[in-house]
Amino acid sequence: MTAEGPDEATTRVTLEAWLVTDVGVVREHNEDSAHMDPDAGFFIVADGMGGHAAGEVASAMAVETVKTTLEASRTEVEAFRKAPSDAGRRGLVQLLQNAVLSAHQAVFQRGQAEQDKQGMGTTLDVVLVAGAEAFVAHVGDSRTYLVREGRSSQITTDHTVAEVLVIEGKLTIEEAQVSPLRTILVNAIGVSADVGVEMAHVTLKKGDRLLLCSDGLHDYFPVEEEIAQRMSAEKPGEALKEMVELAKTRGGHDNITGVAVHVVEIQEAAIPERVGDDSTQPVDVGGNPFAADEPTQTQLPGASSSSSAPTMPTLKHTQPMRAIDPGTAPTMPPPMGAGKKGKGKGKGKGKGHDDVDVEAPTVQADVDVQAALAKEREKQAARNGEKTDDKPGDGVPSENVGTADTGRVKKD
Repeated sequence: MTAEGPDEATTRVTLEAWLVTDVGVVREHNEDSAHMDPDAGFFIVADGMGGHAAGEVASAMAVETVKTTLEASRTEVEAFRKAPSDAGRRGLVQLLQNAVLSAHQAVFQRGQAEQDKQGMGTTLDVVLVAGAEAFVAHVGDSRTYLVREGRSSQITTDHTVAEVLVIEGKLTIEEAQVSPLRTILVNAIGVSADVGVEMAHVTLKKGDRLLLCSDGLHDYFPVEEEIAQRMSAEKPGEALKEMVELAKTRGGHDNITGVAVHVVEIQEAAIPERVGDDSTQPVDVGGNPFAADEPTQTQLPGASSSSSAPTMPTLKHTQPMRAIDPGTAPTMPPPMGAGKKGKGKGKGKGKGHDDVDVEAPTVQADVDVQAALAKEREKQAARNGEKTDDKPGDGVPSENVGTADTGRVKKD
C-alpha cells in the first residue's frame, strides 16, 4: 500500500507498507494483533498475553483503541505535516502517549471487570509518520527497527528483567540471551494500574525501512545484520514474508507478526526545527551506527542523567519526548520492581544507556531477582565446567521463572 503527503505540505512523503502475521507452529491461537494505515501514516503491532484467549482480546483492544484515537486526530497530524514546529512535535508526542494510555486503561479495566480476563495484557508498538518524521511509542518487548543504507538499528528497548540487569551490570549480554529472566516483562499494557510509555523520534530519509514486529519474529533474528540484509531487499513485502516463514522453520514457538514500512520518496521544502529547550534537557545514551545521520531521538518517562550509575527506579507517568544529540543510541528499558508476573517475553541486548529517574513500575516481575540471578550464575558455572544440565539439540531454553511461556530460541 502507498501513501503520499498532501501537495501543499511542507514535506511530501511517499510510503509503502506490508503486514504479515502467522500463528506459528506451536500456538493454537494467534494472540498478536496489528494494523497499518499508510494513508494516515500510522502502524501498530501488539502481542497479547493471558489465558482463555484473553491475550487475543487484549492485543485487539489495544490496537483498536490506538487506531480510533489516531484516526480522530488526522487534523492535528495534517497540520504538523504542512507546518512542522516544536509545538506541533510536542503535540504529536502527547497524542501518541494519550493513545497508548487510553489503550492501557481499556485493557486494564476489562481485565478487572471480567474474571476470565484478569491479568491479561499486551505489548504495544506504534509508529506515526508525519512528514519526514516518525514518532514511536513502545511498551513491552515487541520491537521497532530502523534499516538505513544496509544497516539496522533497534529503536526500542525490551522492557524485561534481563535487560534491566544487563544495564546494571548484573548480567552479561551472553547470560541475558539465555536467561529465563529475559522472558519476564517489567512493563506491559493492561496488567497493572500504571504503565510507562517509551518514546522515540526518527528523522526519516528516502529509502529508509521500518520494521515493527512481535518477539515471535525478532527472537529468530538475533543478529541485526541479517535483519538489515533482508529488509534492504528490493521488495520489502516479500522479504517480510520470507522472514516469517524462516521464523517458523527455526522454531515458530510463538505467534509471528511483522509490519514493514518503506519510505519511497521524501520531498522536503524546509528543515524541521529541533525540539525546543523548554521541554527537557538532552540525554546522551551511547553510540549509534547511524551517528552521522541523526536518525533517532528517544525518551523514557522522566529520564535523567544526573547520577553516575544506573539505578533501579520505577515508572508511572510519561513526559514529553527528550531531545538527544545526533547519533546516540536509541533507548533504555524501564526499571523493575516487585509485582505481577509478565508474560514470558523479552531478552537482554546490551547497548549504551544513561541513567533513569522515574516513578512507579507497571508490570513487574514477581520473582526474587537475586535468587534467580544466583541460579543463573550456577548454571553459567556448570556450563563452563564438565557437567551441564543442557539437553543436546534443545533449541529452546528452559523457562522456569514466573509465567514464561513463549519458547525462546537459545542464542549461540
